Amino acid sequence: MKRKLYQLTAILLLGALSLSCKPDGAEYVDELDIVYTNYDASFDFNSQTTYSLPNKVVLITDDFIDLNPGDEPDYLDPVAAGYILSAIRLNMNEKGYTEIPSGNSPDLIILPTVAQTDQIYFYYDWWYWNWFYPGWGPGWGWYYPGYYPPQVSRVRTGTLMMQMTAPNQEIVADKIPVIWTGLVNGLLEGSAGSIKNRVDASIDQAFEQSPYLAK
Repeated sequence: MKRKLYQLTAILLLGALSLSCKPDGAEYVDELDIVYTNYDASFDFNSQTTYSLPNKVVLITDDFIDLNPGDEPDYLDPVAAGYILSAIRLNMNEKGYTEIPSGNSPDLIILPTVAQTDQIYFYYDWWYWNWFYPGWGPGWGWYYPGYYPPQVSRVRTGTLMMQMTAPNQEIVADKIPVIWTGLVNGLLEGSAGSIKNRVDASIDQAFEQSPYLAK
């Protein structure tokens, strides 16, 4: 597994490294954006019809790593979170899904997280999302059926990770299947004026390169 994870790290950083090695480097921060997606090829997306989305985006910082189970997580500021949630919602609706509250047994749930640190392992203990996820129990976590998750030791500040889960699917050993993952490296870097455009373009790209999500 370590070799696979290192390969993914290389994928995420390759674009940034290749641009930074150019004589003039990258002129704009959006030139460094890299969009990664992966999914469970055995999952039948076409049979799913509804989804839920939280009204907050979890924020991971250096301090957040050492919090104790049961603590409330930090959240991204509402303006930036609104950009992200709106872009995800628009793309899910365009793919043919209908948004419903999380308590109404949705087929899919999308959980967005932003890392405001350049050193983080993407792992999710139960307390990250127990405030939102329906039926969540102590000790629950995630697994990635059929593919490796984007678990990297170094990411650029402002990286967005989207996890799509299937809450009605069988839970194995208190692990919820993550059937689609999208990651944009360093999305929230740069000037405030450019962030919304980059959020829209990058999340659009994540869904465009995932045609299997369409109904």
